[in-house]
Amino acid sequence: MTESQVKTCQSCKKDFTIEPDDFTFYQKIDVPPPTLCPECRYIRRLSDRNEYNFYKRKCDATGEDIISIYRPDVSFPVYKQDYWKSDAFDASVYGRNFDFNRPFFEQYEELRRVVPHLALVNANSVNSEYTNQSQDNKDCYMLVTSDTSEKCMYGSWNQRKCFMCSDCYMIESSELCYESINLAKCSNCAWISNCADCVNIYFSDDCRGCVDCLGCWGLRNKQYCWFNEQLSKEEYEQRKKEFTRTRLSIREQLKKFAGFRLTKPVKNYHGTQAQESSGDYLENTQRANYCFNCRDNKDVAYMQDAWRNTEDCRDCTEIINAELSYETQGVDTPHRTIVARSCFSTITDSCYCDMCFGANNCFGCFGLKQKQYCILNKQYSKEEYLDLKKKIVEHMRKTGEWGEYYPPDVSPFAYNESMAQDYFPLTREEAIQKGYSWYDKPATNHKVTMTPDQLPSTVAEASDDILSQTIGCRTQEDEEAKTRNPLCVGAFRLHPTELMIYRKMGIPVPEYCYPCRRTERFKMRNPRRLWHRKCMKSDCPNEFETSYAPGRPEIVYCESCYNQEVA
Repeated sequence: MTESQVKTCQSCKKDFTIEPDDFTFYQKIDVPPPTLCPECRYIRRLSDRNEYNFYKRKCDATGEDIISIYRPDVSFPVYKQDYWKSDAFDASVYGRNFDFNRPFFEQYEELRRVVPHLALVNANSVNSEYTNQSQDNKDCYMLVTSDTSEKCMYGSWNQRKCFMCSDCYMIESSELCYESINLAKCSNCAWISNCADCVNIYFSDDCRGCVDCLGCWGLRNKQYCWFNEQLSKEEYEQRKKEFTRTRLSIREQLKKFAGFRLTKPVKNYHGTQAQESSGDYLENTQRANYCFNCRDNKDVAYMQDAWRNTEDCRDCTEIINAELSYETQGVDTPHRTIVARSCFSTITDSCYCDMCFGANNCFGCFGLKQKQYCILNKQYSKEEYLDLKKKIVEHMRKTGEWGEYYPPDVSPFAYNESMAQDYFPLTREEAIQKGYSWYDKPATNHKVTMTPDQLPSTVAEASDDILSQTIGCRTQEDEEAKTRNPLCVGAFRLHPTELMIYRKMGIPVPEYCYPCRRTERFKMRNPRRLWHRKCMKSDCPNEFETSYAPGRPEIVYCESCYNQEVA
């Protein structure tokens, strides 16, 4: 077995280690070791992914007004979903020969810029045009990477029948939840994280099977608790009655709980059943190295948001049901696939494909549906395909392209439109300095009719007239905040379903726009980076990899010590 090697990243210039298991994988799929560190490889994939920046534009096939993740000024055609998926469109008409006198990426980019792009993906969804990378949703708005949800908005990863949830991230089978992350089977909860099977829980973390609790941590099957203090039903109801749910009182409770939470330990990672694994937000993983938000993974490394029976893969982001795949992003069921993005309905034995549906044995293709043995969208026989593919791979080895993901300078999105801005935020100047593009949105000239200070203190004071108001985002009142949240849109209006949720839950109308709320929500989750640390419980010798950086104020325990605290 090849020994581990230390290399210098060609992007950030930092050293990184390629492990023996990595070498085994690269040999298995016949690609050279990477030239970038895991984080730079991840950023490169993320810069290719826009989930929630929507634009009004024309369909270049029908002339209809549509919603798309591509700006009106992009250099390639964009088709609405129904037309793109229909028999009226066949991307094989753009097929061309491969030129061995030119680099592969140059030829591929020429193909990509002429083939029509799919406006967005929200399959089988009803009254949910502002949803993307989603399916089977109904009456949802500004919801991404979600499925089977109804009347949900301003969230991502709402899975398995969520109902009337707003501003949530990574929730499943939950209803009437607000500003919460990492929930399962919760109802009527707000400002909570890492909870399951809870009802009427507020300002809490890591609670299981709890009902009627506020400001609590680490509770199991409890009721009527206030900042972990057990109360009688009458005492709890009295305190709850005294909590008026004004915007100010909510802000004070959030601050109080943040201070209380720092007095309690945190586990070195979020999740359960992570065997021989490192990363964060892991469930049922085996030998998963440096992975984040992964579930049911085995023998993988450098993965993010990979679910459902994924095995023997490296460097894949936003995938499900994968095997023997490498450097893929936004792909449904990739099998033995090297470098792919935004492909669906299973892609098998393919390389360097984009926006292909049901591709099998394709190389350097864009926009194909149910095709096989194609190169640069041109059809070949099986024998011709295999012979030409072999020659192209050797050509790409010589040019240094084989095994490398698409270059960031040909991404269809600017850095601040992409998911890279969420996980690795940059200012405009920083992004340009690093070689990324930046989209300066045109001035909206919102005519603000209600300032943040004019908002009703409670939702009970908000009449239906507020739906016609243009509310100024509070970020605009603070120059430092505007720098910190470059995605701020300046002003916003309330959605009728949104107001309905606030009224049902007794939550005041927000004073920040959706992009600002989303930015702050992402800060609630740890960064997708790891540091080597030691358990902070006295006399415990355990060491581990954790997403809690040294110097942070949290008390970090190993899993064994943490479980003793919450048992």
